[in-house]
Amino acid sequence: MSDLFEYLGSLNSDSLIVGVGNVLRGDDGFGPELVKSLSGRTKTNLLDGGETPEDLLDQIVQMAPARLVIADAVALGGMPGDAALLEADQLGKRIAVSTHNLSLLMFIKYLKEKRPVMDIKILGVQPRGIEFGKGLSTEVRKTIDNLAGIIKNRVFDKPC
Repeated sequence: MSDLFEYLGSLNSDSLIVGVGNVLRGDDGFGPELVKSLSGRTKTNLLDGGETPEDLLDQIVQMAPARLVIADAVALGGMPGDAALLEADQLGKRIAVSTHNLSLLMFIKYLKEKRPVMDIKILGVQPRGIEFGKGLSTEVRKTIDNLAGIIKNRVFDKPC
């Protein structure tokens, strides 16, 4: 967990967080909700990919961030709200539970082909449920607040 905090705390203006998921399907909305909670509170670049993060591929390539964090609901096998920082090759062993069309592995493969030096990580959070019409669970909401606090406090408030 300390690796997660250290990595998120080191994000800067040359980093990008892309939130992925459907806010109308409970905890699947984790990624977009994290981006929303950080908006205007961090120097880290933010994009809401919603259900179609592939629409952002060209924009991400043009932005050319040194580090890209894809925030998404992932079946981690833990308790609801558990968070983990994953490498792309670890994602194949987990199940992304989001409702987006293009798999994250294909999304990452495309970006790696276009920008081979980009460091890409997946910030996965274990959902409680992804039922249509449900809001975020208490556990995932608390995780968003905690993660946003780490990113905001360790990045935005640092003196230049």
